[in-house]
Amino acid sequence: MATYKETVGTAVTNYAGNNPGAVGGELWYDSTNKDFKYQYPNVTAAGSWRTSNSLNTAVRQQGSAGVYDSALSFGGDTSTGQVATTESYNGTNWTAVNSLNGAKSLNSGVGVSNTACLNFGGYFNPSGHLADTETWNGTNWTEVNNLNTARYVPGGAGTNTAALAYGGNIPPNNATNVTEVWNGTNWTEVNNLNTAREGGGSAGTSTAALFATGYTGTGPLAGMTQTELWNGTNWTEVNNVNTGRYEIGSAGVLNTAALIFGGQSTPSNNPAVTELWNGTNWTEQNDLNTGVRQQGSAGTNTNALSFGGETAASDRVTTMEEWTGAGAPVGAWSTGGNLNLGREQNTGLSVGTYTAGLLYGGDNPSPGGTANTETYDGTSWTEVNNMVNSRRAGAGYGTQSSAMSGASFVGNSGESNKTETWNGTNWTEVANLNTTRAYGAGAGTSNSNGIIFAGNAPPGNFANTESWDGSSWTEVNDLNTARNQLNGVGTATSALAFGGSTGPKSALTETWNGTNWTEVGDLNTARSNAGGAGADNTSALMYGGYTTTYVAITEEWNGVSWAETSDINTTRASGGSSGTAAAALYSGGNPGKVATTEEWNSPSNVVKTLTD
Repeated sequence: MATYKETVGTAVTNYAGNNPGAVGGELWYDSTNKDFKYQYPNVTAAGSWRTSNSLNTAVRQQGSAGVYDSALSFGGDTSTGQVATTESYNGTNWTAVNSLNGAKSLNSGVGVSNTACLNFGGYFNPSGHLADTETWNGTNWTEVNNLNTARYVPGGAGTNTAALAYGGNIPPNNATNVTEVWNGTNWTEVNNLNTAREGGGSAGTSTAALFATGYTGTGPLAGMTQTELWNGTNWTEVNNVNTGRYEIGSAGVLNTAALIFGGQSTPSNNPAVTELWNGTNWTEQNDLNTGVRQQGSAGTNTNALSFGGETAASDRVTTMEEWTGAGAPVGAWSTGGNLNLGREQNTGLSVGTYTAGLLYGGDNPSPGGTANTETYDGTSWTEVNNMVNSRRAGAGYGTQSSAMSGASFVGNSGESNKTETWNGTNWTEVANLNTTRAYGAGAGTSNSNGIIFAGNAPPGNFANTESWDGSSWTEVNDLNTARNQLNGVGTATSALAFGGSTGPKSALTETWNGTNWTEVGDLNTARSNAGGAGADNTSALMYGGYTTTYVAITEEWNGVSWAETSDINTTRASGGSSGTAAAALYSGGNPGKVATTEEWNSPSNVVKTLTD
C-alpha cells in the first residue's frame, strides 16, 4: 500500500492546534489535542438571490443576453410605450448605450457578453409580429437578414454568429413549434419542437439547446411544465419542471445545466419560484426575493441575473436580482483571545483590524464605565494606557495606533461633547464636538480625519454629522434619519451608517460620499447595538445586536444589498467591533459583560478530525 507522502506528495505535518496554512484536504497532526485533522473550503449548500443595481429605465418584455458581469437589455415596453433603448451592464452598473434600429417589445436575444449579441423577433404596435434581426458589436446595432417566420417571444440559444430560434407566437395569435437556425448570415428552418408554445425559458447553444415551460397560445392562461432538448437535429421531450409557468427568466450556456425563475403560472399569480436543471431533473431552489414575469435575464446556472419585468405591485420595474449558486465561499466565526476586562456598551468604541485591534472604554463597572484600553495582536489582548475619561456608548474610528473617540457618556456626567485622540501610546483630550450626545457612530482612518454622526441626548435622537480635520469639528450635512445605537464604518469620504434605534429598532442603511447621505437597501433584520466592520461604503459586515432580544445574526453588505451569512457563536449585543467584511473582530458585550472575542474570516475553512 502506498504511503500518505507517496500519494499526496508531502508528509503529515505536526502543528499545535488548527493549521491555517494547510491546503484543502491536507492532513496534519494537532499536537495540542492529539488528533489527525484536515480542512476544506466552507461553501454554501444552496444558491440564493440578492438585490443588485437597478436598470436606469423601468421596462418589461425586453430582449436580453449576456452573463452576470456582462449583460445587455434591449427594447421592451416602458411607461411611454415600446422603445428601442439599450442598456449595458458591466458587473456593477447599467449604462444607456446606442439603441436598436427599431422600437419593439416581446423580442428575444442571445449572446454571452455585452459586446456581441443577436436580437430577433418581437412585436411592434401597430405593425404586429416582427421577423427583424439585428446584431450588436458592442457599439451599434446593425440590421441583418430576417427570420423566415415573424413571431414574438420565441425561445433562443447560442451566439450572434450561431443561434437557434424556436417557438413563439405567430399571427394571428397562435403558438408555433417552428425552429430556425442562424449561421451568422441567414436563418434556415429545421426540425420543429414537439409542442408549440411561447414564453418559455431557454438555455444552451445552436446545437445543444433547452426549452422549458411556456404557454400553448390557446385556452386558459396556464403555465406548461414541458421541457425539450435540442441535439442539433431533433427536439426530445425530457423530464418536466415542477411548477408550470410562462413569461419566465432563464439562464444557461449548456442544455445540461440551466436555471429558470419567476414567470406567471396563472393570470393573477407571479411566482418567485426558481428551479435548477442538472441535465436530467429539475430541482426547486431558493426563491427570488420578489416574484416577477416578462423580465430580462442573463448568465448561467451558477451566476445569473433577473432584471426589469412586471411584479404584482408594479407594471414595470427597474429592479435586478443576482443569483449565486451553491458552492460559493462562506465566512465563519471562530474563537479568539478573551479581553482582560469583560464589558459592554462598546458598540462604537473599538477600532483597527483583525490582527491589530484597539478597544477602549465601555461599561464595567457600572455606573460610570471604564477608561480601560486594550490592544489585540491577532491572538491576545494587552492592557495599555487608559483614556483620560471613563466613557461608554460612544463613537470612534481609526486604527490601533491612531484613533478618535467621542459622542459618548463620560463618567457619571451623562451625554458629552468631549473627544479624545489616541496616538498609539496615550490618549489626549482635543476640541469638543459641536453637539453633545451619546450613542453616536463614526467613520475614519486616523485621528486626524473622520466623521461622527447620529446619537441621542434629551429630548431625542440626532441626525447631525460632524467632520474632524485634526484640530476642530465642523457640522456638515445630516443623516436622512435621526437615530442612535447604530453602526458606522468606512472613511471620511466613503462611509456607511446602518441599523440603530429610531424609537423602534431600525433596518435603515445610508451611504456617505463625503458630502451627502443617501438611503440605500435596508438590513434584513432591524436591530440596534450590533457589531459592524467595513473599509468603505461598498463592503461591510453587521453582526449580533438587539431586536426585542439578543440575536446572533450576521449580514454582509456588497454595496447594494444585505445578505444573511454565518451567525456569531455567542449571541450578544453592545460589544466592540472592528475590521473589514473579510476579517473582523467582535469582543465583549451583553448579556453578562462578557470578555469573549470572536474572529471572522471570509472565505473560511471547515476543519474535520479523523476518528477511529
